[in-house]
Order: sequence, then structure tokens, then C-alpha cells
Amino acid sequence: MSSISNSPAAAVETASFRADATVISLVGFAHGTSHFFHLMLPPLFPWFMAEFGLGYAQVGLLMTVFFVVSGIGQAIAGIWVDRFGAHRVLCAGVGLLACSGLLVGVAGNFAALMAAAAVAGMGNSVFHPADFTLLAKRVSTRRMGHAFSTHGISGNLGWALAPLFMTAIASEAGWRAAGFGAALFGALALALLIWQRDLLKYELAHESAGHAAASQTSGNALAFLRAPMVWYAFAFFFFATFGFGALQNFGPALLRELFDLSLAASTSALSIYLLGGSAGLILGGFLAKPGNQHEHYVLFAFASGAVFALVLAFVPMPK
Repeated sequence: MSSISNSPAAAVETASFRADATVISLVGFAHGTSHFFHLMLPPLFPWFMAEFGLGYAQVGLLMTVFFVVSGIGQAIAGIWVDRFGAHRVLCAGVGLLACSGLLVGVAGNFAALMAAAAVAGMGNSVFHPADFTLLAKRVSTRRMGHAFSTHGISGNLGWALAPLFMTAIASEAGWRAAGFGAALFGALALALLIWQRDLLKYELAHESAGHAAASQTSGNALAFLRAPMVWYAFAFFFFATFGFGALQNFGPALLRELFDLSLAASTSALSIYLLGGSAGLILGGFLAKPGNQHEHYVLFAFASGAVFALVLAFVPMPK
């Protein structure tokens, strides 16, 4: 009798798990796509430098454009997510990423590459407000820790795939074919999001409290900037992103220069590093529980990374 009486509850739990897992997988795949396009350009730097006579400062400017546009766009994207819904904005972002791959494929000069970087930055800007909104709206609270863990893992997997994908195609068919390949990857991601759109829809909040409530909301919109923790978090992510961005964008090129590694070996080293980050994120999904001292985990992780970075910088490595 007990098994029969519990079967409806078990069925509901199974359905809830499947729904959560599907949403987490879709959002994770979209996030992996965005991170793939973070590293669409850097693996092609050697080809760009040879084709257009560029230096490191110039190819580095491509990534500066990408991240500046992306950073500015995130503030605007948050407003669009609230107004139009996260799924629509997410699809627009993936579409822009696919277009950036096409622009790389047809680029005839450095200015065209800059345009491709800017379009990719616009596409990338939507993901964090859109992804986190979808996870918050469509995933059960008890699975939120694993949802965010999967979200981070998928991003690292996208980073890990991009250097191998872009370098392999560029080596065999040229850097323009690699750009078209990235565009195809983005188009497939967009098709998947459109196909599964019903799972990612939610009811938008509507203004129903009148002008007084709207006025009050607008007046308090920037109140969070007075909280010291906001600025502490901003500083933390700024410096963390600064260091990691330098590593992921210039790591393969520097490994070639410093240790005389082949192009395949240097890009593989970056992929291995990113896969290691994914393993850490899997562990983090289990550690991210209420009551745990998360700051101690963060301190240990960043201190360990700093030690290994110092070892690479000052300890002679065999060639």
C-alpha cells in the first residue's frame, strides 16, 4: 500500500527532475556556446598576424573590443531581459554570435576583424542576465546549486572546445573556414533554443501597481550601489577576470614563445587547464550548500592558483 500511495509523489518528483535537468542542460549548452565564442578569435591570432601583418598589441585589441562591448552591453541586456523575456534575448545573443563567425570568415582587413569582435561582444553580453533569469524562473530551488555548477562547467567546456575546434579547422582548411565553422556552431545552438522554446518560457512581470509604484522602483533602482559588498564583489571579479582573461587569450601564444611548444601543444594546454576548471566546478556544486563557509573554499582555490602561477613564472621548465 505504501508503495502505491507514494507512487504519485514519486512520479511528480521524477517529472520535476526531468524538467529541471532539461532546462539546466539547455541553458548550460547556451552558456557553453557563449564561452566558445570567447575563444573564437585567439586561436586564430597566428593566422591573423601572418595574413594582415599584425602584432600582439593589435590582435590583443580585438579581445579588448570584445570584452568592452560585452561589458557595456550587459547592463542594457538586463533591461531587455526584464522587458522582453530571457529566452528572446538569449536567442538574439546566440544569433549575433553566429553572425560574428560569418564576419570572421569574410573579413578582408583588420577593421573587419574589429567589427566581428564587436558583434561577438554584443552577442556575449546577454548571457549572464538571460541565463541566470532562466535558471531562477524555471529550476527548482533545491537544485539551484547544481544548476549554477552545471552552468559554470558548460562555460569551461566551451572554452576547452574552442581552441581545438578553431585550430583544427584553420590548420586543415584555413582560418576563414574556421570562422564559418564557428558560425555553423552558433546556428545549431540557436536552432536548439528555438526548438525547445516552450521549456524556457515564463510569465513576464507586468506593471499593475500604477505610476506611484513605478516611480518608487525607479528611485530605488541604484540603491544597491551604496552597499559595500557590491563593490567588494566588483573588485574581486574584476581582478579575477583580468588575470584569467590574460591567460586564456594569450596563454597559447606565450607558451609557444617561452617554451617553444607547437601550436597544437600550446592550445591543448589551455584546453586541459579549462577541463581542470570544469572538474573543480563539479566539486563546487556539492560544496555550495547553505551553512558552508564558501569564502574559505574561494581563498584556497585562488591561493593555489597563485602558487602555481608563480612556479611557472620563476622555476625553469624543461624544454
